[in-house]
Amino acid sequence: MPDLEETTRPAKPLRHMRLAAQSAAAAVRRRLRLRTTAEQLEVLNEEGEPRYRPIDRQMIRRLLACMKPYRRHYVKGITLGMVMILLEMQSPRFIGAIINWTTNYASGQLSPMPTEAAAIRHVGAIILLWAAVLAVALLLHRWTILIMTNAGEKVQFDLRRRLFVHLQELSMSFYDRTKLGRLISRSTTDINSLREMNVWGIDSVAKNSIMMCVASTMLLATEPRLFLAVAWLAPALFVLNRAYRRKAAIMYQIAREGFTRVSTNLAENITGVRVVTAFNRQSFNLGVFDRLQDANTLNNVRASRVNGIYQPLLGFVGFIGRVIILVYGGYLVATNRIDRRFGVGSVVTAFLYWDWFMAPIINFGNFYNQLMMAMAGGERVFTLLDTKPEVTDLPGARPMPPIQGQVQFRDVTFGYRPDKPVLHDISFVADPGQMIALVGATGSGKSSIISLIARFYLPQKGAILVDGQDIRQVTGESLHRQMGLVLQTNYLFTGTVMDNIRYARPVATDADVLEAARKLGTYDAIMSLLDGFATQVGERGANMSIGQRQLICFTRAFLANPRIFMLDEATSSVDTTTEQQIQNSLEQLMRGRTTFVVAHRLSTIQRADCILVIDKGRIIERGSHAELLERDGKYAHLHDQFVLACE
Repeated sequence: MPDLEETTRPAKPLRHMRLAAQSAAAAVRRRLRLRTTAEQLEVLNEEGEPRYRPIDRQMIRRLLACMKPYRRHYVKGITLGMVMILLEMQSPRFIGAIINWTTNYASGQLSPMPTEAAAIRHVGAIILLWAAVLAVALLLHRWTILIMTNAGEKVQFDLRRRLFVHLQELSMSFYDRTKLGRLISRSTTDINSLREMNVWGIDSVAKNSIMMCVASTMLLATEPRLFLAVAWLAPALFVLNRAYRRKAAIMYQIAREGFTRVSTNLAENITGVRVVTAFNRQSFNLGVFDRLQDANTLNNVRASRVNGIYQPLLGFVGFIGRVIILVYGGYLVATNRIDRRFGVGSVVTAFLYWDWFMAPIINFGNFYNQLMMAMAGGERVFTLLDTKPEVTDLPGARPMPPIQGQVQFRDVTFGYRPDKPVLHDISFVADPGQMIALVGATGSGKSSIISLIARFYLPQKGAILVDGQDIRQVTGESLHRQMGLVLQTNYLFTGTVMDNIRYARPVATDADVLEAARKLGTYDAIMSLLDGFATQVGERGANMSIGQRQLICFTRAFLANPRIFMLDEATSSVDTTTEQQIQNSLEQLMRGRTTFVVAHRLSTIQRADCILVIDKGRIIERGSHAELLERDGKYAHLHDQFVLACE
């Protein structure tokens, strides 16, 4: 696939942009037609996608392991389904019996010869028995559908739940490098591709297998010579099926990846719709989306071409078998090589059982299409489930006791990529109740220190201690429960303001939330909203201004009552008046708690117990506000710039 990442280009007239996008899409379409399957697979490998192996036994075992808790349901459903098939497969025998009896009656070969009324009653009895057998089969079919669907949907539920739980356990580094669209695709379309296998997979294999065995046995028992006449077609079917499986496996992997790219691009454009609109990128982005759609369409067409050859060939083999049975069977009847009492009926029965034999083979062809999609989706789902969190509790990790609030960094070196550290030999101690301010230019490493304290990441070198305990040695749940974090762009969930504040402490009552807002000083600001605390914030807080979102997040953190409190540029989106209103409340919140503050507004950190000046991942200055001004160093220079900006 060509690289779809484009750099920003100078603005053009809208008409020219559309023409350029259409031209680019057409060019990519032409290039994609020239790509070989091997080249496309190489692109998938470069992007870290697992290379698919046809009918991976390990994958089959994992899918069966997911079904194991509901094996009783599956056994019951499969048993009923097999009985249903056996009953339905009696139809050719009933048809043959009716044909033979009526033919013999018409030719006068029955002895003794029944009356016309008796003949009609005899045929009627056969039809009634046939109808009763089919009625029982229909009832069994209904029960099979209910049982198998119930079992399969439970497996789907378990898989979605496992994936959701696992996604919440993965480390922040995983989300740093993984696109949202890929995660959505894994959680929706890839799991949905497993549904047919989880519901009908085992049932389909069992039913079609027994259909082939019974049909071939009945064909042999009905007329061995007709059976031998078509038996040579079995090796042809085997070779045809093997060639199809090998080709289809690769094509379905490529098609699945193409759809994932479409989903990823769609998610990015919806998430960034404001930026798209602001920079007038609609037409250009449409061109990129069209190129992805073209590739996806071409991949699916290629997969369909393979299936479009396989299915007609199966039909042709089935046609050859019918012709052989009719021609050879007619020859046997015409030359009196078959007993006339069973001749015509035997040929018709053999003809019908040949169709019963071919039906499972065609069904297996359709089943294999579904299996290919399930294997491609399953491999992606299980690859995600196999992804290990980089930050996890060590064996024997113990719960963190009630935190007093001492935080210590000992020669900490950290990088989001181990070969490119962003922090170098960071060492400091924050005593309980102290306010520690982190100051420095953008990208100096301030937010990285906050992320390390919160144990979103682990350092490559050194140790981080809370109350003298290495945070690697304690459980993450017990640590996070006693910490609070407010970011510059905090996330609000769909629901009311009350719901979002209570998110930090679900057991809190409405009265607890209102009391927290009053103590923090955000009560009046929230009550001024349209419906007060019952105001709907919208998706990702779209109905709130940036400042309002920050106030809600402050209240949420305050309600959590953390022992270690972190503010990462938390007041940068709050206007000066609002900031002054909540400053006294923040002091109350910080009292008795260890607080780390990252802020560009130096006015918010002048009363910090210790200010750490960070530059290129190193602490270059430390001390109080007054001490750092006296040294006339980096902090003093930043302070002078801040004062000039405020004038």
